Amino acid sequence: MALPILDRRDLACRFRMRAGRVVPVTLAAVGVSYRLAPVAVLERLHLDGTTVRATLGPLVRHAGLGGAVCLSTCNRTEFYLSARGDQQAALAVERVRQYLVAGPAGTVAVHTATGDAALAHLFRVASGLESMVVGEAQILAQVKRAHRLAQEAGSLDAPLDLTMRRAVTTAKQVRTATGLGRRSVGVAQVAVDEARRRRPLDGAAVLVIGAGQVGGGAARLLRGAGATVVAVAERGPRARTLAAALGAPVVAQDRFDQLAGAVDVVVCATTQTRPVLAAGAVARLQGRAGRPLLLLDLALPRDVDPDARSLAGVELIDLDDLAAAIRANLAARAQAMPEADALVAAAVAATRAQLAARAAAPAIRKLVERAERTRRWELDRALRRLRPTPEAANELDRLTAALARKLLDAPVRYLRHHADDPVGTAHALEALGLDRRDPA
Repeated sequence: MALPILDRRDLACRFRMRAGRVVPVTLAAVGVSYRLAPVAVLERLHLDGTTVRATLGPLVRHAGLGGAVCLSTCNRTEFYLSARGDQQAALAVERVRQYLVAGPAGTVAVHTATGDAALAHLFRVASGLESMVVGEAQILAQVKRAHRLAQEAGSLDAPLDLTMRRAVTTAKQVRTATGLGRRSVGVAQVAVDEARRRRPLDGAAVLVIGAGQVGGGAARLLRGAGATVVAVAERGPRARTLAAALGAPVVAQDRFDQLAGAVDVVVCATTQTRPVLAAGAVARLQGRAGRPLLLLDLALPRDVDPDARSLAGVELIDLDDLAAAIRANLAARAQAMPEADALVAAAVAATRAQLAARAAAPAIRKLVERAERTRRWELDRALRRLRPTPEAANELDRLTAALARKLLDAPVRYLRHHADDPVGTAHALEALGLDRRDPA
């Protein structure tokens, strides 16, 4: 869902009291994603944690922002901003847009949103609804990390901190209530699910051939299912990195015969154009008769000679076998989208109300404090003049406090319920005398 270009009609303002004046707070989102930018641009704009921390502080100071968060993944680089007013928000959005534009202006479509649209976008991103693979779980951890980096950079104000926390809560609710996270659509996860369906994986010995994202992901998932990676094929630096992470040795492919009879599962996920495991190699790797061998061929083109499927005691699972499961899971996720959208909409409304209540708190506190000072001043004056008994003085104190509460009830409720109405709130504060310095 591409975000609209900045639309002032959609601005949702929050309010703070500062020196007796109303200061509107506008939430905004601006960035690029895989929907509008090619991979080469996303790679160039990707920011690591060190760069994010170094960027957020100056951005907040120079753009006059209340807060800023940066989410940078392989599929998006986005900034979520809290600005003091619509004008500062528009200026900050433009500054970030210029930072993100690659080459001459207009060559990259930068999406922006404010108010409810910004909240909805952030919540959808955190929930995996804006991901390339809808419902993928990794994005939630990335949103949490973005929140943590902003905390470390000191670039969070109260509204943005609350918004990020609500995004995480909403994402968890969406995944739990809709089941989006229950059906796997990633190749590695679907392959491991299928392998687990066919045989127990606890204690299985695994050989990994191909240590890229798919092969490495499958190896880690298999280990999580109770299997042990006993060897990683020597195919370059990534193989050595994966082997070190899994505590497994690196083995050259011409030494696979040494693993005969010691392997239960083989994961193949290379980028070769021809098979890396011929049927004869599979037969030798299987070793002693009767030991079943499960092959997970997750490569395209295929890594395993299809003839290996005919070997006794060998099971081969390739992408053709997984395609139907992936399609079924994607269809199930699509059916969950309306419920997910409804949950996001409800979360946006609840967050808007929570932000408004928080924003109204300083004005309400100032109103209550002024009323209490006035009540105490008048009560003390009356007590000095009347000199009542202690019992009567207590009764007068109770009576004036009750009157103050009743008189404050309507304006307090108005400020709480209309904090997102700048004109109405400004008029109310002026009428209540909170737009000027209180008399001494």
